[in-house]
Amino acid sequence: MTRQALSNTAAAGDYVCLDFRREKLADPKRISSSAQEHLAGCAMCQAFARRIDKMEAAIADALSVPLPEGLNDRILLRLHQDPLNKRKTAWRAFALAATVLLTMAVSLHIGNETGGDSMQLAMAAASHAGDETAEIRAHRSVDASQFGLVLSNFGGAMQQPLGQVRYIHFCPIEGFGMGWHIAYDTPRGKVTLLLIPGEHSGPPTQTVQVEGMQVRVQRAGQGYYALVTDNMPGLEAADRDMQTKVRWKS
Repeated sequence: MTRQALSNTAAAGDYVCLDFRREKLADPKRISSSAQEHLAGCAMCQAFARRIDKMEAAIADALSVPLPEGLNDRILLRLHQDPLNKRKTAWRAFALAATVLLTMAVSLHIGNETGGDSMQLAMAAASHAGDETAEIRAHRSVDASQFGLVLSNFGGAMQQPLGQVRYIHFCPIEGFGMGWHIAYDTPRGKVTLLLIPGEHSGPPTQTVQVEGMQVRVQRAGQGYYALVTDNMPGLEAADRDMQTKVRWKS
């Protein structure tokens, strides 16, 4: 079934799956008694918790790789040699390169473990989009002009702009490892786009409604993209744009 309304009430009571996921992500090692009670009776959240714990371990392993000797000195020397008006650009380029490398490192650790349930991914995308306002306030965006490079590293070549990009950030996608979170405006409204590395499995396309948000998960590039809007016509238009304005590597 490609269209399905989710109540997210896998266990009885007012505490629901999205509540558990947000709490688990906020502090994976400490959860409340309400979360523990919900977890005991919810197989879906038990699987989610296992993925989060594996992701935490994988990120720790990826970040524990020692840097090449003298790398810090070479970076500082290069920045001192640049004119003042180029230093900001140099730092942005270095930061983007670092996130691309981290994408690859984390994907190698967890791609085989997270790569598949598109329904779970749709729920995670909805949860992520629901917290978008707070995330945008908390994190500095990558320069919007880098969207094409981010998309290219994921396996897509942009042929035409998708919209006015206002936020790009590399962050954990609830239970599915690290991915790119992009927010952009279109004539039909705001669109949230998530790019999640991982192996292809499950249905090629999944469309669901979660807490008033329309979500479509689609296989593409190095894993999946997820589109989130607040109305179905906007979602259909955003997905058409992704299909016609981006050329995906097979």
